[in-house]
Parts: sequence; structure tokens; C-alpha cells
Amino acid sequence: MVNIQKEGSLAELTNNLDVSIILPTYNEADNIKNIIVEVSRVLNDNGIKGEIIIIDDDSADGTAVIAESLSDKYPVRTNVRKNFRGLATAVIKGFELARGNVCLVMDADLSHPVEKIADMVYPILRGDCDMTVGCRYIAGGGCKEWPLLRKIISKGSGLLARGLTRLSDPTSGFMAVKKSLVTDANLDPIGWKIVLETVVKLRPRFIEIPIVFADRQQGESKLNLEAQLDYLRHLWRLYCYQYSSMIQFVKFCMVGLSGLVIDTITLVILVELLALDPLIAAVFAFLLVITWNYGLNRIWTFNRFNNTLYSYITFLLICCVGLGIRIGVMHLLLEYAGMHTGKLYILASIIGIFSATTSNFLWSKSISFSDRK
Repeated sequence: MVNIQKEGSLAELTNNLDVSIILPTYNEADNIKNIIVEVSRVLNDNGIKGEIIIIDDDSADGTAVIAESLSDKYPVRTNVRKNFRGLATAVIKGFELARGNVCLVMDADLSHPVEKIADMVYPILRGDCDMTVGCRYIAGGGCKEWPLLRKIISKGSGLLARGLTRLSDPTSGFMAVKKSLVTDANLDPIGWKIVLETVVKLRPRFIEIPIVFADRQQGESKLNLEAQLDYLRHLWRLYCYQYSSMIQFVKFCMVGLSGLVIDTITLVILVELLALDPLIAAVFAFLLVITWNYGLNRIWTFNRFNNTLYSYITFLLICCVGLGIRIGVMHLLLEYAGMHTGKLYILASIIGIFSATTSNFLWSKSISFSDRK
């Protein structure tokens, strides 16, 4: 459990304190007044100079109208998005509009505990971290009256993200982050998991704050099958982002294997059907495979469409150098590592191919298919 020491007022911690509470909404007419009143109370009780930003996805139940009607009494600003929908993108819009040094994101249905706002904000203002995340799965956290299926879905969703972050609760949705960190940040989430997107792409210093999550009492939950499928798509995109070089290497190897098949087929056709000399046929097969591999790597592996002639010629030269590396490694292993006996030459060949493939990949990525102009 994280203990937050509240020494003095927030005004003493920073000369220009301003916290933006971002509330994405869609058909939350039953909850919007209560959440605005409760958040305002917590801000006042803790001496926090703050604002509440409502990002509404053009709710049909008058959510935005209710929020706007409270702006005379409470520090509320309302932004209605006519042609967009989605919690995560609504949060990004809130980041753009926020005037505070800290942006705090929470659900508008009172499922996130408003009394934890100060605990979420203080560590960032003190410079202890860049981000805080409300967590249900550490000491002091929990969920109120959750059915078994909901617990399984939540825990399972968190396990799927273990390869991306050490967060105990990556699907929480309750977070506070330094405004300067998200200004002009390259965030492009799918669906509703803005916390995971922020942690993976911005790599902030974060602290987990224990919270007790409560199911909404009013309105309809947005956690449907479509939202869960969006989460899986989002996970895949983030894994591709975090492990882009590894995934590119696997693709590069797959392209190489397809080229090996084409090389063999071409060689057999030219020798058996056209009666070409095997050495001459091998040259034609090599050029065909280089062109095939170049095209697939350009479109699929690296998705780069820079200067075609330059990238093709450099790719051809790199492959020729790679062939030399393969032969050189095999020669060293056969002559000086004693791998010329028995079937060890096969292992020597595999090691040579791996060495050449690795060097081909690194040089192709940095030279032929570089994103630099």
C-alpha cells in the first residue's frame, strides 16, 4: 500500500497548482450531476485548484446539457464531440483542453472513488512520479460485490498485458498524469484502455494507488463484447509497438523462407524444363528471389516506401554480403571448430544462415528500409 504524506496545502507544494479532472461521458445523465458535485467537494476539501472537463460523445439523454447547466456553480467545462466516439479518444481530447499541471482521468459513473483524487494528485505534484494509477489488486484495493465472471474477465485482461507492463491493474481506467508528459504525445488507442496506452508509449515513472472499485448504480455499462474485442486489438497493436524489432525479424525470416521455396522451384524449372546450366539457373533464381524478398520486406516487414532504386540496390548488396558472411562463418566452423566431421557441417550451415540473416536484417532495417529520408 502506498502511503501519501500530505504535508501542508497543495499551494505550498507548487506555486501554480491547477488540476484538470477529465470525465468522458456517453449517456450519463443519471450520474453526471452527482459526480460533478462530489469531485468539486473533494477539490475544495483538499485545497486543490481544479477544473472538471466533460468530454461528451453527443449523448442522447442530455448529459452535456446537464453538465453545462452546472457551470455557474461548479468549475465545469463541457465539450461535445459530434463525429467521434470512444472513451480513450475522449480522454486524449481532454488532454488537449486541460489547463492543469496534472490531468486526472476517471469514470463518470462513480465507480472510481472520488475521495482518492488527492492521493492520486499529490505524488505527481511533489515530483515523486510522472503518473499514478488506481489499482484494485494491491493491498488496500478491491472491488465491491463483483460476480465471478467479471473478476475472471478483469484478471484475464490484466494477465494478457503482462508482457507490456509491470502494472498490477492495467485495465483500471483511473489515472493521473503530468500534463507536460501527454502534451503532443503520440497516443493512438483503440477502445477504452488509455492507461495501458499511456504507460506503454510514454514510459512514465508511476506509482500504484490502492482503490476500491464500485459498480455503477445508475445507467448502462459500456463493457460489452465489442469493447472486449477492441481491447484485444489494442493489446496486439501495443505488443507490435513494444516488440516491433522482434516482430520485424520474424517477418524477415518468414520472407526468407518463402524465398527459399521460390529459389528451389525456379532452379528446378530452369534446369529440368529449360535445360539451363545449373550455375546459370542459380544466378537467375537468386535475382528472382532477391526481388521477391525485397518486395515483401518493403510492403510487409518494414512497411517503408522510400526511394525504390536506392533501397533495391542496397538490399541486393546487403544480401550479397550476407552470403559472404554465411560462407565465412561456415568456413571458420568447419576448419577451426572441428565441425567438418560427421553431420556437424549441417549445424555449421545453420549457424552461418542465422548469422547472415541477422546481419541482413539489421542492415536492411537501418539502410534499405530506414525511415530516414
